[in-house]
Amino acid sequence: MPKPLHAEVERYTEGGLPRLKIRGRLDRESAPAVMDWLLTWMPREGDRVGLDLGDLDFVDSAGVAMLAEVRRQTERKGMRIELVRISEPARRTLSLFRTSDSVSVEGYRPGLVERLGARAASALEEARSMLYLVADTFYWAVLGPFFSGRGAPRGEMSRQTLLLGANAFGIVSLLAFLIGLTMALLSAHQLRRFGANIYVADLVAIAMVREMGPVLTAVIVAGRSGSAIAAEIATMRVTEEIEALLAMGFVPVRFLVVPKLYAVTITQPLLTFVSVAFGILGGMVIAAISLGVPAYPFIHKAVGAIRPSDIGSGLMKSIVFGWLMLVIAAHCGLRTRGGAEAVGASTTRSVVWAIFAVIIADCIFSLALYL
Repeated sequence: MPKPLHAEVERYTEGGLPRLKIRGRLDRESAPAVMDWLLTWMPREGDRVGLDLGDLDFVDSAGVAMLAEVRRQTERKGMRIELVRISEPARRTLSLFRTSDSVSVEGYRPGLVERLGARAASALEEARSMLYLVADTFYWAVLGPFFSGRGAPRGEMSRQTLLLGANAFGIVSLLAFLIGLTMALLSAHQLRRFGANIYVADLVAIAMVREMGPVLTAVIVAGRSGSAIAAEIATMRVTEEIEALLAMGFVPVRFLVVPKLYAVTITQPLLTFVSVAFGILGGMVIAAISLGVPAYPFIHKAVGAIRPSDIGSGLMKSIVFGWLMLVIAAHCGLRTRGGAEAVGASTTRSVVWAIFAVIIADCIFSLALYL
């Protein structure tokens, strides 16, 4: 049975001014009905109306909000409300909500130092969060199986290896073939002028093993797999599935990140090897068509140009690039706040950051290994 409303509205005219009187209690329960009465009984003609609050015994914040809304809708119709009488309880409550002394901050624009400080604080918070993620991932991937007896869930690593490695074989091999073909095509014109046609094999092989193979594979994986990882974890964050794992006593990093780390460590060098092989194959096709270099001399020259140190550096780069991609994607996913739009923003941010980190890491490797 609904509770009775302890408020009444009365309409009368005094001194030629139409008035609306509210008596009783104007609280959360009675405010909606009182608002309907006031708007219904509001005069259709005239430019002002009196509001009598002299018989109000109690007013809470809901009543104040209702009066403000009635005033706003009345002024929108070109009519002004005049307060003709007010009780002491109503006066005390309304005085708590006065806004005449508030400070207007409209148009405020932070200064340069403040903006730089906010960006620096945000960057430090991002770095701290990423370091925590790296520490948790290292523990559960390396130390957890020995000290706690719990590693990655069984079967999950195989599934992630298939998703991150085998399913990326087609796009990696195709793009690597086209890159090798393009490099050989661009260099063929210059090498033909000096009669050094055979050296196109050296150029393509060294470029693919040292730089293009690891970097190209990392960029493709960052765009394909990194975005998928970030979107998956971000969606779990938005739908509170990660909070559910925490509530059940599970460690999200152990289930969401560690299997992917194992899979990336295995598949990234293999994908890099595929990228190098198909890049050299693309160069061989152009060498045979444009320069007249047979396949066997091209392969013999390419293999002879590659040193063991080049292979080692390329594989090391591929593993580091894969780790960077994974950590950044997981970090962006775990830091997601909001709804569907935030998932898209986190996915975009993870791809941009991962590619940027790969390029920076490649520059550092180049300076350290070949300077």
